[in-house]
Amino acid sequence: MSEQQAISDMECHPLKTLEEVRNWTDEGIPNKMKQGTESLRERPHTDETVPKTLVCHDMRGGYLEDRFIQGDKNERSYNFYHWQLIDSFVYFSHHFITIPPVTWINVAHRNGVKMLGTLITEWNDGYKICEEFLASESSYQALADQMVKITQFYRFDGWLINIENKIVEEQVPCLCKFVEYLTVKLHETVPGSEVIWYDSVINTGALTWQDALNDKNCMFFDVCDGIFLNYNWNSEKLLSSMALAMSKDRPRDVYVGLDVFGRGCLGGGGFNSIEALTAIRQYNMSVAIFAFGWVYECCGVDNYIDNENRFWDLLSDLCPTSVWTNGILSSSFCIGAGRKFYVQGNVCNENPWYNLSLQEVQPYYRRKQIVIAPQELPALEPCFECAYLGGCCFSYNGELPSTGIPQLFRLFDLDCKPNESYIVSYTYQTKGDNEVFLEIESQRPNEKKSFIFLSQTEQKVQLPNISDSVDTANDSVEKKKPKLSGKVIINPQPVENVLKECLNQICLPAKDCDWSSRWYILDKEQTEDFALTSILCGLSSKSSQKEIINIGQIQMFPLSQLRIPGISSIEISRQADSTIAVSWECSNPSDVSYYIVYLDDIYLGRAASTYYFLENQKTDRTSFIISVQAVLNIGLVTNLAKSEKIIVNIEHS
Repeated sequence: MSEQQAISDMECHPLKTLEEVRNWTDEGIPNKMKQGTESLRERPHTDETVPKTLVCHDMRGGYLEDRFIQGDKNERSYNFYHWQLIDSFVYFSHHFITIPPVTWINVAHRNGVKMLGTLITEWNDGYKICEEFLASESSYQALADQMVKITQFYRFDGWLINIENKIVEEQVPCLCKFVEYLTVKLHETVPGSEVIWYDSVINTGALTWQDALNDKNCMFFDVCDGIFLNYNWNSEKLLSSMALAMSKDRPRDVYVGLDVFGRGCLGGGGFNSIEALTAIRQYNMSVAIFAFGWVYECCGVDNYIDNENRFWDLLSDLCPTSVWTNGILSSSFCIGAGRKFYVQGNVCNENPWYNLSLQEVQPYYRRKQIVIAPQELPALEPCFECAYLGGCCFSYNGELPSTGIPQLFRLFDLDCKPNESYIVSYTYQTKGDNEVFLEIESQRPNEKKSFIFLSQTEQKVQLPNISDSVDTANDSVEKKKPKLSGKVIINPQPVENVLKECLNQICLPAKDCDWSSRWYILDKEQTEDFALTSILCGLSSKSSQKEIINIGQIQMFPLSQLRIPGISSIEISRQADSTIAVSWECSNPSDVSYYIVYLDDIYLGRAASTYYFLENQKTDRTSFIISVQAVLNIGLVTNLAKSEKIIVNIEHS
């Protein structure tokens, strides 16, 4: 294997020709490193009456810094973190078969969003490809079979089929059968998978965008999971599309196209995309938002976070938000990039980095907080100045009411029914006379109870009425509010009491770390018959000065999940003259979010899978030591001192 080939193996690529698809194989360690490691998380909507939101990535041809399996050094690379507002994400490029990079698969699944690849054919080359694979039943089935294997191997969730060239009229029935065969086989192999047809070719084989679901493209809609309409629709076309979809009892499977670049789309796109979305939702239809990277491409990288939050905030009232049903909820709020890399509040590496596989579960980024304050307050937003775990934290930067009445910021909605005791923790950083606490709301029929996790045992906090202080902008319909039965104050416990069974197996912050962590036990008797419904962060101050309060991590998980997997069987294999592959085994890999690899106890890199490539290791030494640390789904980090180590011997030529 050449050095150039070794570098290529560390990148995710599309398949550009029919021959490449036919010859695709899943053999080799590099391919295994491109497999998604995160299972799709269950995530129903807060309001099931709201239609679906699909987004279609189209970022400068795709496969940019996101193609690198082990990440890149440009922390300002394109990022997306508003997963709470969407249902499906299509990774799009203008190559024949677009396989989503593993980093996107992992972050989407971690946040409960389906990840789809793309089959696209265009122009004369596309016409020839279609003519070839539609030549017979065996040829189109062979292509579909390979696509199913690719989906299953890389562990994503389906395909957008985008045929943007004319089709020989006699082959249109084969095209329809191809879509049907692919859909059926994919459903059999990958539960929950989807195949979406793009509104392009019609029943005669002509390339004629309809901007509607009608009798010319319905044959494709009938055999797959949905249709992505072109962008030049009007009210009449939406009405007729909905009527036809309703007649088939599939009203939510029509995704009305919204082009953020505004090409022929109502409102002209950009920050005015809300006009098109409003029109779409008036007909209670799903939406396909195309090229939302417009914010990054056209508004500048320097102000990307602010502009991205502004863009999605404008759309947020019309997008379904998610409910976490999994009993484990942990986040350090890292968006998968940073100027430095931190572990437990300490700088582990000084270099900037970008790796979406390390993006944590993301909270609300709503600016529409309803608060008990005479003035509008800033929202919590990503901060890259410091971090507790990863590359950034969640930060409040502004004044707080000097009355001392806390302001509550909703982080997550839940639908979790505890049947055992839970561990709850949060980590924060602040200066001045500020108070930070966590609040978990719970509910049972006609009754509501709130658990307040105070940062100090003797802390005195003026607790506002919950219904007056939470973010209610998500409520699309008026709901009858249950009575408030009370607030339960829970005081912190020493971490040694909470994590006593595994304390020596995990990494704890250094004593001089400027982050404060608080640990609690939420006893099962306190939550009996209640469902946990939301997590909020409370902030208060007794001064009117501008405050900076950083939230580094929150954790909530059942006691039964307090288990520390072991790392063992670390091995090396040479992949090329200058490349060494490190592999290891994990006793329970489903408990792990990602791994950190060390060379002589000095940070080397991170890996989502149990493989890591050491590229171009040049040293005069004849041996060095490799060890591996695990970052767990519950937010804990294994103790490196307790990790297995391997001595690697170097042969010098």
